Amino acid sequence: MTEKNIIISGVGGQGNILLEKVIGLGAIHEGFQVRAADTFGASQRGGSVLSHVRIGKHVASSLIPLCGADIIVGLEPRETLDTAVKYLRKDGLIIINTAIVLPAKVRSGEHRYPPLDMIIGLLTDLTRNVIVLDATRLAIQAAGTDKAMNVVMGGALIGTDALPIKPETIRKILKDTMRKTAETNLKAFDTGFEAVKELTESINN
Repeated sequence: MTEKNIIISGVGGQGNILLEKVIGLGAIHEGFQVRAADTFGASQRGGSVLSHVRIGKHVASSLIPLCGADIIVGLEPRETLDTAVKYLRKDGLIIINTAIVLPAKVRSGEHRYPPLDMIIGLLTDLTRNVIVLDATRLAIQAAGTDKAMNVVMGGALIGTDALPIKPETIRKILKDTMRKTAETNLKAFDTGFEAVKELTESINN
């Protein structure tokens, strides 16, 4: 592997930064160099958040150029679409959580939120590699809280085998860095991992 460029796309409060940290530590543990950076929208909670993660043997800069992302991990549908249009490379991979977080402009009636099926349709126009998960529902089922959605998405990412990071590595990082909530987050990670494995197996069969 020469380099992998990942963007985690979401809104403030969804756990972008934690997921970025876990992926980065996993890659470092596997012997790769990592560069990461975050860009924030107008407000800390509810505003757009993009986390850039670059993994390779020799990574020069932190920010991923336009049309340079190999993978987009989308924690919120509209944010995923906006990010993919700008950053996804041809035939890149998108993993999208279907749970919607309405921005303030939509709640106030100033803007309309597009239907979810329209968003997914537009994403599949960009690439054939789209994995759709209700990661928020899976997090509630597995861990009892929607706050573990980001870790479910991390499990889904590792489950695609698109990164040179073993699931055992991520499990160890979760145990070591999140000791008070390790059990909850391990359940969330395994749920996302297994969900993607089941999806890919059904597609291949």
